[in-house]
Amino acid sequence: MYQTYSILQKLWLFIKLFTPMCITQFSLIGGTFIAIFLTGQYSTIDLAGVATGYNLWLLFYIFAQGTLMGITPIISQLLGAKKTDDISMIFHQGLFIGTGLAFIILLIGILGLRPLLTTLNLEPAASEVCVSYLKAFALGLFPLLWVNTLRNTVDSHGLTHYSMAIVFTSFVINVFLNYALIFGHYGFPEIGGIGAGYGLAGACWTNFILFSLVILLHPKLKGYRIYKDFKGPSFHYIREQLHVGIPIGGSIFLEASIFSIAGLLMVHFGSAVVAAHQSVISFTNVFYCLPLSIAMASTIAVAYELGAGRKKDAIQYSYIARVMAIIIALLICAFTFTHMDDIADLFTNDDEVYDLIYQFLGYGVFFSAIDAIGTPLQGILRAYKDVKVVLYISLVSYWGVCFPTAYILAKNPNYGPFGVWIGLLSSVVVASILFTLRTYYIQHYKPNAIAK
Repeated sequence: MYQTYSILQKLWLFIKLFTPMCITQFSLIGGTFIAIFLTGQYSTIDLAGVATGYNLWLLFYIFAQGTLMGITPIISQLLGAKKTDDISMIFHQGLFIGTGLAFIILLIGILGLRPLLTTLNLEPAASEVCVSYLKAFALGLFPLLWVNTLRNTVDSHGLTHYSMAIVFTSFVINVFLNYALIFGHYGFPEIGGIGAGYGLAGACWTNFILFSLVILLHPKLKGYRIYKDFKGPSFHYIREQLHVGIPIGGSIFLEASIFSIAGLLMVHFGSAVVAAHQSVISFTNVFYCLPLSIAMASTIAVAYELGAGRKKDAIQYSYIARVMAIIIALLICAFTFTHMDDIADLFTNDDEVYDLIYQFLGYGVFFSAIDAIGTPLQGILRAYKDVKVVLYISLVSYWGVCFPTAYILAKNPNYGPFGVWIGLLSSVVVASILFTLRTYYIQHYKPNAIAK
């Protein structure tokens, strides 16, 4: 990161931040997309098992990931203010927090997985695939959470191109392991959807090793001596990260949990509906990479300017992000509506699942477009450390509006599984409106309200 003096310079720097982050997010989410796609080609039962397992672990991981994102605005503001002495300490506390969260997720899985699957009445064959998939994925759980701290530290220094290269490498490894293990190619055993879990675990360890090398060797980072002068737990710094990170994690959890709950509601309509729903969710997740990357780039750029005391520049970066988001929303609509047949055909060979995917896509396209407008605003608010209000808005939008709407309509025979999608749509509409109002308020009426 560096100071800019014109809108064009800011636009260019923002694009330099956004582009590698976008490719990084495509690689991260692309791994899941490929896993769902390949598992769907293998069998509908395996797809239902992997989709259910994915919704379950994502529910807890997304909270942990969001909590660890608290390090990004903290480091970015320190860099903007040229106060870097505490960065190594902050990094180490992020690793401690990640380790603790991994233990909690692992314990929840050991104690609660099978009872939950019994409650959901998932088909026995799909249930066994789900359990085995999650056991395989658990091998990469700890490095998965450690990498969040490593990657956020690298990205906060503007080194997003390194994250892009590393995550793309792990994506290739993930795809290779998925293809080899699901179908039994290249001498590997044929284990179906379970192979998606091993592929993900392999990608997690690849990320951890490569990000560690960047931390050790890059000129901007090796001076912190992060791995040489390892510091023990500090309640003060852990509390600072959790003060920012828990509301971020909570807001992301509230949003992600609705997707998981939506997927679990679909279980009651049979494996074909679960498979179709997860296919469309995987497709929307791919497009979600775009607004998510804008949000992450916004957090870094806006927080950097706020740390340097340049509040006008911070507002200019936020408007650049919002204009890009609107353009992306329009492009998402245009692409999806002109390729619905091809998209539905991509995911399955089953005619019933194909028809359901085609119908769900009509809802999915509007969901993606509206979400593309609201998501970057969350990144801007995080830069201001206005994280508690983001949490409250998420609570109202996703659980106050989405959950009751989806649940009631899903129970209505006239709507069925489509009622779930109506609930999802209602949530992003409300969230986008509230995030817009809050961003305007914090920038124009409380420009000095930056939480410490």
